[in-house]
Amino acid sequence: MSTLFQDLKFGLRMLAKNPGFTAVAVLTLALGLAAVNTIFAVVNTILLRPLDFPDSERIFSLSQTVPVIKSGPMVASLAEFQLWEKSGLFEHAAAFGRAGYTRIGTGRAERLIGVSVTPDFFRVFGVQPFLGRGFEAEDATPGHDNVIILSHQLWMSSFGGDRGIVGRSILMSEGPMTVIGVMPPRFDFPRLADVRTIMFWAPDQTQFWTPLTITQAVVERLNYYVLGRLKDGVTPQRAAEQFRASAVQDFRRQQLKFPAYRDTFERLIATLAVNLVPLRDSMSWDVRGTLWMLLVAVALLLVLVLSNLGNLLITRTANRLRQYVVCQALGATRWQLLRQSCVEQALLTSAAAAISVVLTLWGLSIIRTVAAARLPRMYDLSLDTRVAALMVILSFTVAMVFGALPLVVLRNSMIGSVLQSESRSSTGDRRTNLLKSCLMVAEIGGSMVLLVGAGLLIQSFANVMRVNPGFDPHNLVCITSSPNPKIYQSNAKQLAHVRELLDAFRSIPGVESAGVVSFPPLSGETDVYGVRAVGKPSASATGEEAAECRIVDSRYFNTMRIPLISGRGFREDEPAGFAIVNRKMAQRLWPGEDAVGKQFTPATDPPVTVIGVVGDIHSGSLESEPRLQYYLPLAANPSWADKFMIRTRIDPAAVVPLAQQVVWKLDSEQAVTHPQIMERLLESVTLERRFQTGLVAGFAAATLLLASVGLFGIASLSVVRRTREFGIRLALGAQGSDLLWMELSRTLMIAGAGLACGVAASLALGRTVAGFLYGVTAWSPAVYGAAVVTLMVPAFVAAWIPARRATKVDPMVALRYE
Repeated sequence: MSTLFQDLKFGLRMLAKNPGFTAVAVLTLALGLAAVNTIFAVVNTILLRPLDFPDSERIFSLSQTVPVIKSGPMVASLAEFQLWEKSGLFEHAAAFGRAGYTRIGTGRAERLIGVSVTPDFFRVFGVQPFLGRGFEAEDATPGHDNVIILSHQLWMSSFGGDRGIVGRSILMSEGPMTVIGVMPPRFDFPRLADVRTIMFWAPDQTQFWTPLTITQAVVERLNYYVLGRLKDGVTPQRAAEQFRASAVQDFRRQQLKFPAYRDTFERLIATLAVNLVPLRDSMSWDVRGTLWMLLVAVALLLVLVLSNLGNLLITRTANRLRQYVVCQALGATRWQLLRQSCVEQALLTSAAAAISVVLTLWGLSIIRTVAAARLPRMYDLSLDTRVAALMVILSFTVAMVFGALPLVVLRNSMIGSVLQSESRSSTGDRRTNLLKSCLMVAEIGGSMVLLVGAGLLIQSFANVMRVNPGFDPHNLVCITSSPNPKIYQSNAKQLAHVRELLDAFRSIPGVESAGVVSFPPLSGETDVYGVRAVGKPSASATGEEAAECRIVDSRYFNTMRIPLISGRGFREDEPAGFAIVNRKMAQRLWPGEDAVGKQFTPATDPPVTVIGVVGDIHSGSLESEPRLQYYLPLAANPSWADKFMIRTRIDPAAVVPLAQQVVWKLDSEQAVTHPQIMERLLESVTLERRFQTGLVAGFAAATLLLASVGLFGIASLSVVRRTREFGIRLALGAQGSDLLWMELSRTLMIAGAGLACGVAASLALGRTVAGFLYGVTAWSPAVYGAAVVTLMVPAFVAAWIPARRATKVDPMVALRYE
C-alpha cells in the first residue's frame, strides 16, 4: 500500500506538470464516454430492453397492411378483433380506441383524454391496479359501462392522491362515472409516442381507461388498436396466417353489403396482410433506423477518441523515453516503470469516467425533457451502469497499452545508445511513429465519414425546412374546444354554437381572424376516405383514390392563408353537397381539366360538387408528399369541427387565456384543451430530423477537433525531435522554405491518406444512409467537397504552425540542442 501511495503521488505530480496534455486527454475521453453512454442508453431503452411486464416477449401488436394502396400498418375493426379473440391463440387479447370526457362541477371544465378498452386490456400486460380493481366482462355491457380507472398521474394531480377515490362518482358532461381503480405509477399505455406508427390519434398521455362496449353501432368501425398475449407454443407466423383468414372473412362480409365495390374488395383482399409484431418492436418502428445510425456514429466517435488518446499517450511517453532510460540505468526495474505508467493511465481514466457520468446524466435529463413526447419508453431512460463500466475498462486498457508501448519496445541493449545520443530520437521511435501515423490515418478517415454524414443530414434538414407547409404558421394558434353533447344534441344547435364561438374569438383584441377545422395541418390527425370522380375511370388499382377529408367554415382558408387557385370559397351559409379540393386532387381526378363544377363520390356518400380548388397542405411530416385533400362546409357535420384556428396580430401565446375566458363565458362546462402555437408545432414536426442532425454534426465537430489536435501533436513532436537535423540543414545552406515544405508535406501526406480512406468508406456506406436523406443524394459532390475542405483546412493549419516553427531554428542553438 505504501508503494501504491507513492505511485499515486508521483502520477498526480507528473500529470500536474503537463496540464495541457492532462486536460486534453481527460476531456476528450470524458466527452467520448458520455456520448456513447447517452446514445446507448436511448437505444437500449427503446430497442433492446424488455418491456417492464411479465413475459413481455409474448405480447404482440396486431396491424394490417394493404400494399396495393401503399398503406402502412393500419388499425382493425372490432368485428375483426372479435374473430381474432375467439381464435383460441391468445391467452388474453384487447382492443382500444381513443376516448374523451369533460369533467365538470369543479368550477372550471377539464378535458380528460384516455382510451376505451375491452375488459382483458390489463390482463394482456399482467398489471394490477394500484388501488381498486380492473375491468370485468360485466363492465363492458350497456348500463354498466359508466365506470372509469384513473392513471396514477391524474389521480395525484386532479384528486390529490386521495386513497378514498375508489367508489366515488366523478361528474362528467357526458354523465357521471364511478371510479373503480387507480393504475400504478408509470403505467400510461397507450401514449402517442408508443403507438404513433399505427394509431396516430392516440392520446399524448393516457389519463384514464373506460370499458369499451361493443354494440352493433360500433362493431364495423375501423379505428381500433389490437394487441394480445400469445399462448405458449403459438408462433407469430401461425397466428398471422389464421388472423389473415379471419380478416378476409370479414372483408367478404363487407363485400356483400357494398356490391358496387366488389372489384375494390377483391384487389384489397389479394394483398391484405396481418402483421404480428412484438409490442416492444412496434413501438420503435419509425425511429429504429435513426437510432441504429446514431449508435454507429457514436461508436465511431469512441474509436476516434480512443485513437486520439493512444496518440497522445504515445507522444507523451516517447517524449519521456530518455527519462525512462535514465531511471532504468540507475537501477529501476522494467516492472516499476510499467507500474508507474499504469497508475498514471488509471488516474487519467478515472478522472474522465467521473466527468463522463456527470455529462451522461445531464444529457439523459435533457433528452427526457425534450423528446419524451416524441420517443417511446422515455420514462425508462437511465444510465446503463454495465455499459458504462465496460467503456471505462476499455478506455483503461487502451490507455495502459498505448501508454506503456514505448517501454515495451525499448530493449535493454538500447539504453547505452539513448544515453549517448545527443538527440532525443532512438531506434524505438520509428516503431512508435509508424503506429502513431497509422492511428492518425484511421482517425482522419473516421472524421471524414462523420463529416460526410453530418453534411448530408444538414443538407437534408435544410431541404426539409425549405418545404412550404401550405399555410402560414406565424402568429397562428390552434385551440381545441368540444361542445357538451347533451346540450348541443342536434346539428342545428352545434352549428349555431360553433358560429357563436367563432364570432367571440374574432372579437378578442389582437385577433386578426378565426376559423374552425376538424383536423389541423401538421398534427398528423386526419380522416381518409376513398373517392372517385363521377363519370371518369380511376387510374388507381382499387378503382378509387384515398383522400383526406376536413370540415371547415367559410373563413378557414383566409385564416390559414391557404391560397385559392380557382373557383370560390365557402359562403357563411354554404349547405352540404359542395366541396373544395386541393390542387393534387384536382389534377389526379380530372387531369388537364378544370375541376370546378365536377362531381366526386366520397366513400359511400352521395356525390358532391366541387366549387373551388386550393393549395396543398402537409398533414403531418414535411418530408411526405401532400395527399389528395377535400374540404366540406361546416353544415355537413358541425360536430367534427372543434379545432379553432386563430390568427393574431400579437404574440399568440397572449391570446390563449383570453380565448379560454371567451369559451367559459359562453359555456362554463365546455373545456379548452391543447392550445398549440403552430410555429412550435412546425418545430416539433422536424424534431426527429433536428435531433439526428444535431447529434451527428456534434460528433463530426468533435472528431474534427480531435483529428486537428492529433495532427498538430504529430507535427510538433516531429519538429522537436528533428531540431538538430534542421540546424545542420540550415547551416549547410538549406532554405527555410525547403524545411517548411518538407514538414508540411510529411504531415499532409498522413492527412491525405486518411482523407482517401474516409472518402472510400463514405462511398461504400452511401447506400446505407440513403434512407435518412431528403432532397440530396448519398453521393452528393457538393457535400463531399465541403467535407474535404472542412477537414483539410484545419489539417493544413495544424501542419503549418509547427513547420513554420522549424524554419525559425537558429543553427547555433540547434547544434548544441540535447
